[in-house]
Amino acid sequence: MIKYLFIFFSTFTLFSQTNNQKEVTGLIIDPTIKQEVENHIKESDDFGKMNSVMQVYENSILGEFFENDTLYISNDDITKKQLFKSFYYWKDGKLGIDGAFGLFGGIGFNINFNNNHAEVFHMLSSDDFPSYAYNEKDTLIYRLEVPCTETKIILSELPDKEKKQLIYGYVEFNSNTYYSTSGSLDKGKKPPKKRYRNNMKIYFRCKYLEL
Repeated sequence: MIKYLFIFFSTFTLFSQTNNQKEVTGLIIDPTIKQEVENHIKESDDFGKMNSVMQVYENSILGEFFENDTLYISNDDITKKQLFKSFYYWKDGKLGIDGAFGLFGGIGFNINFNNNHAEVFHMLSSDDFPSYAYNEKDTLIYRLEVPCTETKIILSELPDKEKKQLIYGYVEFNSNTYYSTSGSLDKGKKPPKKRYRNNMKIYFRCKYLEL
């Protein structure tokens, strides 16, 4: 009897683990991504103390960046790093993960979890003044979440609001086009917009942030 109970519970546990990993579609659960992440990130001497609030560290900026469909920056050198921040949160009962290059504002990604499906967007944010628009004639706004193609999401595990654990992950995407201005003009004048799109690969480490 004990033997059969052991087999039953072992099978049930395996089924539950498999089920949990498949609860959210659109991503891969792979604990080994942690090692890849650690190969790409570096602790920040100046801003490491902020890790008690959110994860702030230096990260490889990998990708291709286009202006008016012309490639103007391309980098695959993991030694070229910039300051990066990342965190996960719950808003209106929905899980989200943000990561961006730059301490205030920045450029990076948002993973949106909705109806048990994960989707990555190219996230751009400005703290100074409205800088981004989905279309050329749209009003500039502070934060943009641009739909993407050719996407991939890997997480070491799904975040748990009770555990508040460190999560490691990787995203890649080709963003749709968006519009941006690099500065502000005099009041009453509309700053010129340029068309952009970016292909990025980002390794990240994040922790829970209470909004």
